Amino acid sequence: MRQCLLITCYVMKAHSSLSLLLLLAVTLRTLAQSDPRSLKTVGNATTGKRTALVIGNATYVHAGTLRNPLNDAQAMSQTLQKLGFAVTQRTNLDRAGLESTINTWGKSLGQYEVALFYYAGHGIEAGGTNYLVPIDAHPQNQAQVKFHATPLDMVTGWMEENRVRTNIVLLDACRDNPFARSWSRSTTGGGLANITAPSGTFIGFAASPGKTAADGDRTNGLYTEAILQVLNTPDLTIDQIFNRVNQYVRRQSGGTQIPFKNSSLEDDFYFTITSPKRESEPNTPPITRSQKFLELPFADLVYVPGGTFQMGDTRNEGASDEKPVHSVTVSPFLMGKYEVTQRQWEAVMGSNPSHFKDCPDCPVELVSWDDVQEFLQKLNARASGGLRYRLPTEAEWEYAAGGGPVANRSRFGNGKDILNLAGANFDGSTAYKKVHSVAGAYRRKTVVVGSFSPNGLGLHDMSGNVEEWCSDWYGSYSGEAQADPTGPADGNKRVLRGGCWNLHPAFCQVAYRHYDTPRYLYAGVGFRVVAQLQ
Repeated sequence: MRQCLLITCYVMKAHSSLSLLLLLAVTLRTLAQSDPRSLKTVGNATTGKRTALVIGNATYVHAGTLRNPLNDAQAMSQTLQKLGFAVTQRTNLDRAGLESTINTWGKSLGQYEVALFYYAGHGIEAGGTNYLVPIDAHPQNQAQVKFHATPLDMVTGWMEENRVRTNIVLLDACRDNPFARSWSRSTTGGGLANITAPSGTFIGFAASPGKTAADGDRTNGLYTEAILQVLNTPDLTIDQIFNRVNQYVRRQSGGTQIPFKNSSLEDDFYFTITSPKRESEPNTPPITRSQKFLELPFADLVYVPGGTFQMGDTRNEGASDEKPVHSVTVSPFLMGKYEVTQRQWEAVMGSNPSHFKDCPDCPVELVSWDDVQEFLQKLNARASGGLRYRLPTEAEWEYAAGGGPVANRSRFGNGKDILNLAGANFDGSTAYKKVHSVAGAYRRKTVVVGSFSPNGLGLHDMSGNVEEWCSDWYGSYSGEAQADPTGPADGNKRVLRGGCWNLHPAFCQVAYRHYDTPRYLYAGVGFRVVAQLQ
């Protein structure tokens, strides 16, 4: 069975006469299993050797200069290279250069299983044919377009001729018709027409049928910016990727630009999957849903699937630094099932700094952020199996504490919305009781990790016991949607999350933020590790 795949990405300006129509039928091998992690990988590819031609036309001789295409082409090239594509990038091509580049690339497609064409610049529909506009184009009317521009059929024709299994066409093309003011009204188009997706085809548009979108004053075009935000997120189907792209564009444009898509895909296509095993690294073990970072008790790692969530005070009951709420996409990672224990710390560091030393399987505490960096350095020096250990980012921590990719994220890190002492270790004194907590006996010390039930991901003590260091410098939130954010570039305080044995319930909420200097020591401060590939 074969699958057809088409992506059409259009960016348009208001009052555009541009109407780009694109249908492209291409083939894709039937996926061997429903789980994407079972697919063969070559580099980061999921279906074999990949090639991409990326073109950005911005400096037009007779149509002015576009702000975004050169930045778009550069950023897209870098992203595609990380996704395993052999990328050819060209910018500011005249007609001869554009057609020569397409033909040279087209002749090479027979050796590839995935071919992606990306174009940012002006495009024109004339007489039912779509054209890419080279920088020297100067048609005086619609009839002259075919003598000045390059038909998109030249690209799709090479794909069909070489019978490439998976073909993807991305067109950020584009803005208003730069020549339309000199054309008669009867020959100018009226926006973007809808295309019904044939069987097994995906079609995506930057704006709804008949609507347009501005080139804008951003570094990248809004639609391309959105694609760059999520394209390299592992384990997302193409439909899931463009759902997120559409949401991002709608939010960032304040609802003035509503993306649109048609899809009749029967099988899933993935740009990248969570499987670290590469053909060039046959001995690298895959990420599994449970591994250990030390051969000691409570050293389990839990697989946290990637996803997008709303980060911050979504319940409107927190502090000002938990706002604004913003969309964050997190890639998959492995996270310590438990906080690092005193026994584990001593095995790596040779000593135990904790205040509550009578409990080797209680979390290590009295460790500063700087101390933790030394621990991680030594842990990584003895690590094997291709994993590297670090602190979680603040976004990773909040995503995992709230339950990961779930619609109804919990208030507390144990998967509950009401905190009680049977489910977490915190100061449950009556004086600190909240509407979302139950009072009880205050333990006044740490307890053995894993003493309480985990959250939905299998993570224990994400609220209470000890606060946990994160990798980020502390700083204000941005309202912008982000992918795998790492916090401010510098600062003087590091982030702490999760509350501890002597903090009351408000400080144990998933969204609550605490912070202190990297040298800060306290008997209620510890950490857990996350793992990434080398």
